[in-house]
Amino acid sequence: MAGFADPYLGRALTAFHRTPTASWTVADLAREAGLSRTGFAERFTSRLGVTPMAYVTSWRMQIAREALAQRGLSVAEAAEASGYASESAFSRVFKKEIGVSPAAFRQSGSTRREAA
Repeated sequence: MAGFADPYLGRALTAFHRTPTASWTVADLAREAGLSRTGFAERFTSRLGVTPMAYVTSWRMQIAREALAQRGLSVAEAAEASGYASESAFSRVFKKEIGVSPAAFRQSGSTRREAA
């Protein structure tokens, strides 16, 4: 919530949460915030405790977990729903972040974050 309270970060976070599947970069988020890339990244990290792209990835993984476990989407559909154009790229990021493959997560019906 600290990010939304910040007038600059709030603009970028609102834009991201409006369209989380867009191809976001730090430059895109900084532009939304009205800050330089460096200024935005430093402000974001100091206020939220994670880098902008770590935040983007984390939020997309929340979308993916919900898509797989609760909505029962296929891995390809979950990749698309969470903003990944490539199923293989999605699977690599998912396994790195969640600790299991998307297919294994879907089969288990798990909704909790696995330790990496």
